[in-house]
Amino acid sequence: MMTDTIEFFKRYTRQSRSPWADVSRVVMMFQPESKQGIYLHLGESGINGVSLSKDLQSRLPKALQSQYIKASDIDVVLHLFETEISEYCNHNVSSEAFKRIFLVDQQGFFSDESKAVWKKSYQQFLAS
Repeated sequence: MMTDTIEFFKRYTRQSRSPWADVSRVVMMFQPESKQGIYLHLGESGINGVSLSKDLQSRLPKALQSQYIKASDIDVVLHLFETEISEYCNHNVSSEAFKRIFLVDQQGFFSDESKAVWKKSYQQFLAS
């Protein structure tokens, strides 16, 4: 039976299916009804990239429409899915758990300044 909840942070006990050498993942957004999600993949030295469920990939620019997105393009994903990610993290993740991963709470992470950076990265990606 599938569950409606998912661990925010999970250290892998087996090999990840991602193309990277992941040791853990962080749930950035999860929709229990559809089981769709956005996951941050972490390696020994930091962020490897992000993965998106199939139905969410169509919202990405054509050049990024893939399950796995490299770390350098995470700002594009954060910009496009900011509302869903923010709502999920604010309603389903404790401030303590969020700060253990991102060093700031949800209010700091989803600040207007952060959103401006994500938007600028998105615009630069489209212009390139």
